[in-house]
Amino acid sequence: MKQIWLLCLTVSLTFSAFAQAENIKVYPTHWWTGMKWNKLQVMVHSESDVNVWADKSVVSINYPGVKLVKVNKPENRKYAFLDLEIAPTARPGIIKIDFNFIDKKEKFTINYELKARAPGNGKDYALGVTSKDLVYLIMPDRFSNGDYSNDKVPGMRDQSLKRDTVYMRHGGDLKGVENKLDYLQSMGVTSIWLNPVIENDMPDRTEHGYAFTDHYKVDRRLGGEAAYLSLINAAHKKGMKIIQDAVYNHVGNKHITVLDPPMKDWLHQWDKFTQTSYKDQVMFDPYASGKDKKIMEDGWFVRSMPDLNHHNIFVEKFLIQHALWTVQE
Repeated sequence: MKQIWLLCLTVSLTFSAFAQAENIKVYPTHWWTGMKWNKLQVMVHSESDVNVWADKSVVSINYPGVKLVKVNKPENRKYAFLDLEIAPTARPGIIKIDFNFIDKKEKFTINYELKARAPGNGKDYALGVTSKDLVYLIMPDRFSNGDYSNDKVPGMRDQSLKRDTVYMRHGGDLKGVENKLDYLQSMGVTSIWLNPVIENDMPDRTEHGYAFTDHYKVDRRLGGEAAYLSLINAAHKKGMKIIQDAVYNHVGNKHITVLDPPMKDWLHQWDKFTQTSYKDQVMFDPYASGKDKKIMEDGWFVRSMPDLNHHNIFVEKFLIQHALWTVQE
């Protein structure tokens, strides 16, 4: 009987550990071997009530060529920032990151993937834009609807769809852009600059794409990651380039780092709502007041788009790594 109870307890604890790990997200979602940016900072976040660090907790990694340099513990215990150093000798595979809570006798493991870099960087892709390129700017939602099935996605906050209303979604998507590549090329277009395709799961005004809610997801109403990759591959086969637009000044107020901030200074905070002046000339005017500069630089874009604090080193690395990730991915 004791053996049965012990087995049940073991299964229960194991299931609990797996359940905790399933509610924990990491950013960047994965990385690559052979990258020049080999000192990686992984943001770990618990989407449940489970903390990822405690006063008596240990994080450990045992993977050839990968060293855990430091565990940064912010004010919010549902976050941890892991500084990893990836040696040139590291091979692609799954890094097991173990979290052990000594006082609670609990633990969980995160499987973090190291991928092999795709060949051809700077040759077959990531070529850059030059004066020889004709760049065509497209807002995907307003260009062409190639897949009517994603016009409304259940569970997403904005369910608007009305083509005769300027501030509602119109249904255009990445498949629609792919379908029109021949048309674009016939006009001499060599580079397509897309409005941001990153997830904007906001209640309204999501057509422009400038209020990110998850940096590591392509908006499902545009077709998601699969449609984006399909468009990029199709464009590359025609010798065309895709320019990704990403706004790093602010995020949408439904972003996880706004709903559950890692630390108090992740965003620029004000005693009362302060909107930016949009008057960037004060930043290089030698006679501008400090107040005017602060409002311009630290003020929020609008109420629904809080301003990121770029003086915070964790914010800085989060944004830089995302830019590198999108190019390599």
